[in-house]
Amino acid sequence: MKKLFALMLAMVLVLGLVGCGKDDKKVINFWHLHVDETSWERQTINAFIKDFEAAHPDFKVVQHPLYDDDYKNKLYTEFTGTAESIDVFTYWGAGRAGEIVKNGKMLCIDDYLTPEQKNSLKPGVDYNFVYEGGKLYGIPTYSWMMVLFINTEMFDERNLAYPETFDQWMTAVKAFAAEGIEPLALGGGMDDAWQAAFIVEAMVNRFVGAKTEDEMLNGGAGREGAMFRKAGEAVVALNKAGAFGPSPLEESESMANTIFLSGASPMRLTGSWIVGSVYDDPDSVVAGKVKALPIPSVVGGDGLATDYKGGFIDGIYVNKATKYPEVCAEFAYNIAVALATGSHSQGQGFTAFNLPVDESKLTPLGVEVAGIAKKMELGIVAWDTFLDQDVAEIHLMICQQLLKDNDVDAFVREYGNGVFK
Repeated sequence: MKKLFALMLAMVLVLGLVGCGKDDKKVINFWHLHVDETSWERQTINAFIKDFEAAHPDFKVVQHPLYDDDYKNKLYTEFTGTAESIDVFTYWGAGRAGEIVKNGKMLCIDDYLTPEQKNSLKPGVDYNFVYEGGKLYGIPTYSWMMVLFINTEMFDERNLAYPETFDQWMTAVKAFAAEGIEPLALGGGMDDAWQAAFIVEAMVNRFVGAKTEDEMLNGGAGREGAMFRKAGEAVVALNKAGAFGPSPLEESESMANTIFLSGASPMRLTGSWIVGSVYDDPDSVVAGKVKALPIPSVVGGDGLATDYKGGFIDGIYVNKATKYPEVCAEFAYNIAVALATGSHSQGQGFTAFNLPVDESKLTPLGVEVAGIAKKMELGIVAWDTFLDQDVAEIHLMICQQLLKDNDVDAFVREYGNGVFK
């Protein structure tokens, strides 16, 4: 009996020690936006973490995925304090990350990268990631580009021209709307206001032009000009023609994606990141039927054919309060490379790194998007990722309000009240 008791006690001690070993692992909390387990981003992250943990047996990485709007709000709230539950996180550069840098809560990752790692970045991709003293605070991953994706089968069946101009766009919108088909799946509902802002920013890009758009974002003039008003009028014209369906603010981004991928809507104005979903999403029936087009041109606008919406704004950051700055900096750099490489290899974005990328598996749609990108010169990122949090929220509300009441005067007046100052 004593021997049995001794044996049981020994087993308890061993199990206890094993348990302590697991509990003693140092935790890296990684926050990101990739909730969908089937997405290439999430699969890339999962595979990377598995390899990272194998190479760093003392560490365990815990993922904290959240949807876009929840992510913005939660992260903003966390960093009003010490954000102790965050070590490494995906975020947007320029004003968004700038707020955290300004408050002294962002790790200056420049101090932890090797010369080889710094030199691996392509020239100019760090524009939205460099802050105080010309130092790098975040690592860019990949650029994106706003594209008008169309279902060619639905267009060809009706002998409609592919919309390269605003007039062609409006003709197509009216034709589909007359059949009771939602012409353009928008996805700008309450939790995805940034999608409502996309249509506004697309028209500003075409009427106002990227150069003036950039000046506006940095506090310059242009918000009350004739071209800015015309951009608002173009959005209202599309809305009144039924472009976004009877209730444009009731769809989420994921709903809009499903509507387009299921073949229920012929158009989707969104980022190049949707390319992979066309082929891989279980709801998609449109593989081989989708064409990528630039934002349609407008008559008399100041925008150039080489202006576009997009650029390098997505990056990886490290909380200054982390207990493991060296390891987190290593994690941040390498996960950035993994995501950049994955995005580029699928044609959804373009890598920030001068590192080998396998382009042999690019889909036809990915090749199309890459071809459009090569013709573009000046890109302006999504405003809500560039502006400070408070200003960005005002911008998003104004865009949703325009789609709700079609009041161009109020639209112009709101921006004239100093939104970008």
